[in-house]
Amino acid sequence: MLAAGNYVVVETSARQIRATRFASTTGEITRSDLGRGAIRHRGIDIAYSYSVNRVGYMGSQYRYDERNGSLDYKEITNSFLAGSKQTVYYDAANPANAVLSPGLNGCDLLLMLFAIPLDIITIALWVTTIRHKCGFDLSAPAGGVRILQRAGETRARLATFSPLAVGFFGLAGAAFAGAILVVSTSGFAPSLRFMSAALILVSSAGVGMYWWTARRHRSGLYDLRITDGGEIVILPPVGERNKPLLISKGEIVAVSMHRRVSHNPSGQHFSYVPALEHAAQNTQPTSLHLVDLGWDEAKARSFSAWLSRQLGVRFTAMY
Repeated sequence: MLAAGNYVVVETSARQIRATRFASTTGEITRSDLGRGAIRHRGIDIAYSYSVNRVGYMGSQYRYDERNGSLDYKEITNSFLAGSKQTVYYDAANPANAVLSPGLNGCDLLLMLFAIPLDIITIALWVTTIRHKCGFDLSAPAGGVRILQRAGETRARLATFSPLAVGFFGLAGAAFAGAILVVSTSGFAPSLRFMSAALILVSSAGVGMYWWTARRHRSGLYDLRITDGGEIVILPPVGERNKPLLISKGEIVAVSMHRRVSHNPSGQHFSYVPALEHAAQNTQPTSLHLVDLGWDEAKARSFSAWLSRQLGVRFTAMY
């Protein structure tokens, strides 16, 4: 249903834009009434006559998206009264294809703004579902976590979301907030200029979130860093740990994997968090989580096993 709605919006908008390049002539309105829907008036029942190169034509299209619920049908019929002379815009290659109102309006862009968060959320759900159904690739090294080699150290990128994902989620959030703001201030028929400005601001928010996250990724903020030789390990900020934590390899007792249990209407859900068991001199070991959100068991186990080999300590699963 969402794909069908997107197609209608894109297809009619493209035709409206193309109509701005149509030739024009003067025609006469022969019928102008409100359209009839299943339970109420919807659309416009309009007809007009015009001629091109001395050939007469009859048109019945006000706009390609004339059944758009945001249009003021009564105002349109009052502006295009039967018997009045009006400008008709027609396709020179096919004069029978004509409209009375070419180009986009503010509502066309508002529909696009409404569609952005719905599309992004739907795609994200499909991607998540497909990944879950396909399962984990056991051949992926380090659980599929990206491993980077930098001068003097090995980095494991543990960021929860990629810059692209953050950019799209930021775009979705900005679009949702923007749509609410537009409707509350201008209703469902905002001006084209206002909507153009709103779309530019929303797009800028998405791009800004992408570049902000990409910059943080490049800085290594989300990386687990192991110096060559494994003597020093730098942990990324996680949970209450709001800045990178530097620890000595000698203080690492083991690499562990902790199971989290969450409850929802469908039952229990398990996720797994890789961690380091850390014990400073003469202290009891404490668990230092490496990620905020839990992973599936196969990914967490594969990464934890890789990390234990890198650090030369044992790996243990804690339930």
